[in-house]
Amino acid sequence: MQPRGATAPARQARGHERVEQILRAVLAVISRGGVAAVTHRTVAEEAGVPLGSLTYYFASKQELLREALRLHVTDDAGRMSALATELAASGAGGEEIVEAFALVLERGHPDIAQFELYLEAARDPELRDVAVESLHAYAEVAETALRAAGVAEPQAFAGIIVATIDGMGLHRSAAGDQAPDLGTALGLLLRALSRV
Repeated sequence: MQPRGATAPARQARGHERVEQILRAVLAVISRGGVAAVTHRTVAEEAGVPLGSLTYYFASKQELLREALRLHVTDDAGRMSALATELAASGAGGEEIVEAFALVLERGHPDIAQFELYLEAARDPELRDVAVESLHAYAEVAETALRAAGVAEPQAFAGIIVATIDGMGLHRSAAGDQAPDLGTALGLLLRALSRV
């Protein structure tokens, strides 16, 4: 017979998986219907979990929104950070870095849920704190990529790169195929920054 605490790590792992499942469901609900569509009931249905388990992990809608944004950025910025580090280690040039990032960003963006959460952050100070954390995480990725591309003072321009990528993503969300090409825009911006 196992001691009582022997299954605690297994329960914790299942709990972590359940929380992630719920947060991914929040992002899916937001992508389809906006932040207003997020309720404990709609998220529970999307996640395929009992309503009681949702309220067990998250007491409020705002907590769901904060943690969903945090999960999204952790995944997205982590993926891009790994790419920036790999490109820096490989000695890739500026154009290669732009092409690699444009390809990854085109595949994973635009993410309407992220934009919806940023807009909601304008009204919610607690969500705003998470949005600021998110922007800092993306700026760190941009700084690594700019440094690898040979841009002087990459920290000074990292926020501009993040704002450009987000702006282009927002344009692509609204205009679809009629929006300007992200790779072209980033290439032009890199050339301009290289002359500074």
